[in-house]
Amino acid sequence: MPILDHNKILYLSISSFLVVLLLTGSFFAPSAHGDELTGSWENDIYLSPSNGGNLIDANKPLSTLSVSYSTGGITYSSNSVFYRDKYASQSFEAGLQVGILDLSSTASFNPGETRLDYWLNEASFSLAGAWFDTTFLLQHSDDSYGAGAEVGVSGNLAEGVSADFTSRFGMKESEVELLGLKAGSGYNLVTSQGAYGPSQLQYVNSEFQITGMMLDCCEYDVTTKFSEANGFEKTEFEFAIEGEENPIGFEVDLKFTAQTKSVVLDPSIVTEWGCFDVYTNITTPSVNNKLGNNSTTADTLTGFQVKGFGLSNVSLGHVTFSSLTALEGNLYKSKNVYNIDLRADDYLLQPSQEYAFIFDETDYDQVFSLYKSGKDFNLTFGADFYFDMSGDATGTDTLFDNALVTGDGDYKLSDQFSMGAGFAIKPESLETIRLSFDYSF
Repeated sequence: MPILDHNKILYLSISSFLVVLLLTGSFFAPSAHGDELTGSWENDIYLSPSNGGNLIDANKPLSTLSVSYSTGGITYSSNSVFYRDKYASQSFEAGLQVGILDLSSTASFNPGETRLDYWLNEASFSLAGAWFDTTFLLQHSDDSYGAGAEVGVSGNLAEGVSADFTSRFGMKESEVELLGLKAGSGYNLVTSQGAYGPSQLQYVNSEFQITGMMLDCCEYDVTTKFSEANGFEKTEFEFAIEGEENPIGFEVDLKFTAQTKSVVLDPSIVTEWGCFDVYTNITTPSVNNKLGNNSTTADTLTGFQVKGFGLSNVSLGHVTFSSLTALEGNLYKSKNVYNIDLRADDYLLQPSQEYAFIFDETDYDQVFSLYKSGKDFNLTFGADFYFDMSGDATGTDTLFDNALVTGDGDYKLSDQFSMGAGFAIKPESLETIRLSFDYSF
């Protein structure tokens, strides 16, 4: 099969995309009335005076323009993203709902490379109480284009009990993209180290999940997974054991694979009193502080650790106060997010190992936040005070161990316009300035 060059693929994709829109609009759309145009234009400039010659952050979107137009039952959308020195992405989407049928098509382009990044088409419909979903993907990969598909069926087995079966061909889910850490379709094409071409739509994996099952005293979920590479991979039972008057609880994972069986218990203890939270951990000889049947040393509880404490949304006049203090190590925040845009409630003492790649460790072990919402006033503002009590990360030697102060505010000029500013100041330097201007219609 000859390989089409990038331009031909691009033109074919756009043509097919437009044909789908015309067909859906011609055959399914009701009479044109109630047309609606909405959108937003968000502009955020992050300035770092202490960052040498790179005054404007090149890793954060500088401007995002989103436009949506609804007519005749079809919604057309456009999303454009600009960075400091590039037109990063351009996507177009069309969605249609007709009775039991939902259709959507998204084409995303890379203007810098003058190519189609991906074309994602999704369709779903309900029948006899079940939902049937199909996904087809055309995506650029390794200097060529490949395809993938996903089919699924879901429904309710009983009150509170649901089942979901999904099979994928030629692609698998991309967790980084699904979590919004990286732009993309949400999938990666699978070639199995060259054993398959990028467009053969070979079988990749299947997953069957039942949630909300009841066993008298507890609720549990069951997940079974198969793959082309390994055949039967696992069946996993997940449930929680909690006593009504006992503060100690366990999250239990019972896993069966083709060769092994394992039981893992994650112990916890409830330590919440109104707005005051004490974050604790029950320690075991295991590195992950869990109990299991696969170790001769991790089957006992060895200690009770207080990891930190915090206050949540305490009213102080017209503002709310929150705080978080880590007694060991530093606080964690989401990747690629500035401290200016966060409050104390947005930080973690320790992310779970499964999602540790989403977070970065900060230089601070304590934060106090004051916040005033704009619900009854056009001005929204906040102020945050960060501390490094140990001095290990910042090496600061200041009054009260203050290592960073941030503040930000947004003022609503009208129903369409708003503007804002923010700053982050360290004891020895001005760290970051944020300027924003947003328009919506």
